[in-house]
Amino acid sequence: MRPTRRLLDHLSLSSLKLIAAIEREGSLSRAAATLHIVPSAASRRIGQLESATGTTLLHRTARGVELTPAGRSVARYARSMMGDVQALEDELQNLQAGVTGHIKLVASISAIVQHLPQDLALFLRDHPSIRVELAEHTSAEIVGLLLQDRADVGVFAASGEITGLDLRPYRTERLVVILPVDHRLAKKKRLRFDQLLEEEWVELPPGTALADRIAQEALRHGARLRSRIQVKGMDSACRMAQCGLGIGLLPQASLEQQARFPNLVSVPLDEPWATRVSYLAVSARARPSAASEALLQALGGASAPPPRGR
Repeated sequence: MRPTRRLLDHLSLSSLKLIAAIEREGSLSRAAATLHIVPSAASRRIGQLESATGTTLLHRTARGVELTPAGRSVARYARSMMGDVQALEDELQNLQAGVTGHIKLVASISAIVQHLPQDLALFLRDHPSIRVELAEHTSAEIVGLLLQDRADVGVFAASGEITGLDLRPYRTERLVVILPVDHRLAKKKRLRFDQLLEEEWVELPPGTALADRIAQEALRHGARLRSRIQVKGMDSACRMAQCGLGIGLLPQASLEQQARFPNLVSVPLDEPWATRVSYLAVSARARPSAASEALLQALGGASAPPPRGR
């Protein structure tokens, strides 16, 4: 069979919802039950969908039904469409409630524990009709979410331009070495990275900009750092270092509440790369929404240089 009509004009959301339910349930009757329709009506909808697509979508077996390759393709797009419809419904509800903008913001843990909360508080005070949905991710994950259009704005550290993204300066950060107060290097005025190669380390997860940069510098020195423990958060890294489980590298501003870790000291890292820049990022394929642009303008006032090539 070949489709003789434009799909856009003849697909129904109810039929797409049904094919997605069949994929999930593995049964036409169970899928019909979850959607509160009778099996005969479900069969008619599948027939209409097959007519619209011009291909067979289901194979009946002794165990129930199986989607054909074409059926799996339709189900995959159906799931995506259902998500878009849900997002539309949420946005319309927000508009009815007086919320005129919704921003999906993804940020690194470094940004979240430093400047972002205060900056967001000021932004939302000045823009009460905008709602921000914030999620924490690694820098690598943020890049992927933005490129897949699954987030509106990202905040993370970058060392160069990223294809497909528009980067705007946000903040400049200074890296420091964190050590227990009785460590042999704790009284140094500054430390070079090569002085740290033989130490035990408290690591942040791979995929974070800082963890990746540390690994890159170790490789450049022909060394492999010894990791005693890996933690997800900067507070956890401080706690581990405080207890003598290793040293670490963190942005200076993340230690503003260092009084909570009285047996911890920080020493400036004496390397050209110890000063790094965090950026606001959006997809370069389309213009940001009005709400996202307002956020970019509000957060982009900090002074920072443009990214240089890797």
